[in-house]
Amino acid sequence: MTQKKPRTFKKIPPKSARKPRKSRGFLRFLWISGISLFLICTLAGFIGAGYIYFKYSKDLPDVRVLKNYHPNIITQLYSEKDELIAEFYVEKRILVPAEKIPRQLKQATLAVEDSNFYSHFGIDPKAIFRAMITNFQAGHVVEGGSTITQQLAKTLFLTPQRNLERKIREAILAVRLEMIFTKEEILEMYLNQIYYGHGAYGVEGAAQTYFGKHVEELAVEECALIAALPKAPNNYSPYRNLKKATARRNHALRRMATLNFISQAEMELLTKTNIRLGGISDKLNKAPYFVEYIRQFIQDEYGSSKVYRDGLKVFTTLNLKNQLVAQGAIRTNLRVADKRYGYRGPIDRISVGEDLYELQQYVSRINEEGSNDYNETHNISRGVVLDVDDQDVLVLMSSGEGIINISDMEWARKPNIKLDGRWAKIKHPSNALTRGDVIWVKKLDVREDGRWRAALEQEPEVEGALMSLDRKGHIKSMVGGYDFGRSQFNRAVQAIRQPGSAFKPIIFAGAISEGFTPASIIIDSPVIFKENEHDFDKWKPANFEKKFYGPTSLRTALTHSRNVVTIKLLQSIGIQNAISLARQFGITSHMEDNLSIALGSSGLTLFELTSAYSVFANLGKRIKPVSIRYIEDRKGQVIYQPLPEVEQVLKSGVGYLVTSLMQSVVNEGTGSKVKALNRPVAGKTGTTNDFVDAWFLGFTPELITGVWVGKDVDEPLGVNETGSRTAIPIWLEYMQAALGGLPIQDFPISKEVSFYKINPETGKAVTSNNGNSKFEVFLTDHPPEKDINSSQSIMANNF
Repeated sequence: MTQKKPRTFKKIPPKSARKPRKSRGFLRFLWISGISLFLICTLAGFIGAGYIYFKYSKDLPDVRVLKNYHPNIITQLYSEKDELIAEFYVEKRILVPAEKIPRQLKQATLAVEDSNFYSHFGIDPKAIFRAMITNFQAGHVVEGGSTITQQLAKTLFLTPQRNLERKIREAILAVRLEMIFTKEEILEMYLNQIYYGHGAYGVEGAAQTYFGKHVEELAVEECALIAALPKAPNNYSPYRNLKKATARRNHALRRMATLNFISQAEMELLTKTNIRLGGISDKLNKAPYFVEYIRQFIQDEYGSSKVYRDGLKVFTTLNLKNQLVAQGAIRTNLRVADKRYGYRGPIDRISVGEDLYELQQYVSRINEEGSNDYNETHNISRGVVLDVDDQDVLVLMSSGEGIINISDMEWARKPNIKLDGRWAKIKHPSNALTRGDVIWVKKLDVREDGRWRAALEQEPEVEGALMSLDRKGHIKSMVGGYDFGRSQFNRAVQAIRQPGSAFKPIIFAGAISEGFTPASIIIDSPVIFKENEHDFDKWKPANFEKKFYGPTSLRTALTHSRNVVTIKLLQSIGIQNAISLARQFGITSHMEDNLSIALGSSGLTLFELTSAYSVFANLGKRIKPVSIRYIEDRKGQVIYQPLPEVEQVLKSGVGYLVTSLMQSVVNEGTGSKVKALNRPVAGKTGTTNDFVDAWFLGFTPELITGVWVGKDVDEPLGVNETGSRTAIPIWLEYMQAALGGLPIQDFPISKEVSFYKINPETGKAVTSNNGNSKFEVFLTDHPPEKDINSSQSIMANNF
């Protein structure tokens, strides 16, 4: 038996002693190929990126233009005391420098919009990648990867269109911006440019829109809300959806805490606070008729773009306190006057059922739809008549039930221009109201039974205007109608109306310039005028009282507004001379070439006539009215500053004499109600035929103010609706407030006048022993004749 050989095993050499296999070469090949592929792909990427860059950067704007960054900003109007009164804009934007923007607002913006702002180069790859994953998971776009720089580029240079080409262009512009501007400059432009909702662009506009304050005054939680808005301003507006706005603000606060901009404790505290809004409002406009007058001037001078986009600062002559008084005086007194013309009926008439809840909802709805500032301030609203008895009316208002007693609606007669509304009254509510009438109601106070004591109201049909100047020609107040929202027609500067007797002082000025004196005697007697001897249309002018007064001095004639005397004066000085003088006074409206202009038959504007009266207040000097002190451009450079235009159109003595005559109008004549002002006043009433127009033009040493009242159509106001009854109450209310607290001044006396004692019946100078004598003022170079029965005339000092 043979013995088996023992089994032997081949010895495996250690790894270090192994021979390399063919696979090693293969791996090396793969590694080299990978590197080559990477380099090729990188090169291809650069080539592709270069191609994309050159393709999409073609025709892109030069971002360096932002070195002179001039976005659309607000044009602002200021009063004489530099109070903001109005704004013009396409975009409500007020530029603020970076140092005025709170640090917390910048941090809140970075927290919600671009937390890597200070580390990226215009685009943020991490944010883009994160947004891609989030959007892929959601199945639609829920998150964007745009940086603040990209958003700025899009807003300034591109359309809001969503497509790949726009995103590529946006990225290119963003990189370019980062190469030209610092991070702080980019952030400042962004915070001044971006839209925050409700017409507000930029953080200052947003702060004023949402909180009614300047941006530097914002609290942390307010900064968070503003920073949270740009993503979807309409969706997150606290005015539209307070719940969504609060949630979005809280998200911003949590992001701020995550980034350590605020502490966790601060975040928890601030997320519990309520949003306190400042109250959204329309474009600021505290003096609408005056502001529109200014806007038209600037637009004519510089064009619309300058007005709405270029951020002008317009410093006006307006006295805001006086302007607000003027607007209130017009509205309040037009309502009073309108009631004298009768009740024109209810706003509407509805069927009143048993369901008072449904009726209450209806009343609330109609008041929400048709309110205005004046009515809200004066507790005037719509209501529905529920019941009418012999003395009272039960009315349902938004705030509950009210009772209108007959004493608070007795004015509500049917309109009748042949009745004097001061005395025509109704005796029973049923004469005017029935169940179901929708009416205007004014709440007065609360009765013992808990119901409102109320009064019947109506929106006035009558209109009015007020114009006020100081002696330098600066427009201090201008009101062109009852309500600018109802009618933008400016009756102070656009309405051409007959001035009636308010034109007479200009005729008297012409007569005194031609040698007449305040003591000159004119016979007030019937007179007939016709253009030629074959003319059958004869004009027989008469006085308002329908009677004649015989020998009448010029002072008495103007004091009591005697028509025939004025016509005879015009006949004496000549129609063309009178028209020429009116032109020198600044009246440019067409004037008829006939004697009726003495009685104010030719139409003109309140602006023209008020300016004309300033000639008397300035002792014969005409100073062209101005409304603007100066205008600055967005850089603060003055681009407009009017120079005073002054012309001596009357001798100063003539100006003083006519002023003195008009003081008699106030002290003894048709303007006597104005004596309640308790200071020197000169003025003249005006009333046209059939009581169509009512005027009062008056002035003190400080202010010249004119008031017109009438209807937009040439219809009578009503019997005895004269300038004294209708216009003076507006004038007086305004002037009492405008001059309140100011020291009382006398009119300056011209050096060209002297005072003589005269016989008022003859107008001649007399001795002091004449019992009927009185002092009168004359031009020094035209003294009165001496009374032949007097041994000497008595002349007084000029003071």
